[in-house]
Amino acid sequence: MVINDELTTTLRQVGLTEKEAVVYVALLSLETGTAYQIAQQCEVKKPTVYVILEDLRKKGLVLKIPHAKKALFSASDLGGYLREQENRLKTAQSIIPKLHALGSGPPSSVYFFNGLNGFIQALGFKFETMRGKTYHSFYSVLAGGSKEIKEAYSKWDRKAVAADVGFKIIMAKEGGGKYYKDIFDLAKAGEDIEIRLLEKYDYPPTTTIEIAEDFIRILDETREQATIIDNKQTADAMRQIFQVVWEKGV
Repeated sequence: MVINDELTTTLRQVGLTEKEAVVYVALLSLETGTAYQIAQQCEVKKPTVYVILEDLRKKGLVLKIPHAKKALFSASDLGGYLREQENRLKTAQSIIPKLHALGSGPPSSVYFFNGLNGFIQALGFKFETMRGKTYHSFYSVLAGGSKEIKEAYSKWDRKAVAADVGFKIIMAKEGGGKYYKDIFDLAKAGEDIEIRLLEKYDYPPTTTIEIAEDFIRILDETREQATIIDNKQTADAMRQIFQVVWEKGV
């Protein structure tokens, strides 16, 4: 089956991963089906389909129907999922004043981004304020990151380098694929990029953390989600932690 790219792209924009979107669209076309039928429909491996169906079930997008022989699945209405996302965002926004009250420093703003477009929007956050300054970053191994995410990273890196933005990057020795090679090529070309490789990567390798001058950007490439904490005091504290790891070296 040829999956509708427009549908899957839209679903990714509201928080689904690439494979979740593909499986959900395939199930919509079947109305009801077994994991095997869904796998055949979307050309995703059956074991992977089982995992994705469980993730979609937890999001309220799939119903599991008891059956005497094999489990059957059906797609739930997307509207319920979107309403739940809206409610979560409202809840998160409602506690921001309480978070502000807890700190002695200036208040923080916390922003949440979902889907490919949201991810790209997060990359561009306060871009102009970082001209001539340096990001201190823990890079993930990009496990599970889509081709579009890696392309977004590469495009943003080139734009940042052209704007005289510097980078100090800590990453694992293994992982990253072609994207890691592009970063090393930029560093070798004399750009303001320094890289330290860690033999043992102690922090979760599937999350990228970028510490800017006055905000922190946390990126989950697999789920295509981003969180930004816009607070200089928090960024300064995280930069000190980064420096400890940086000095640890290879």
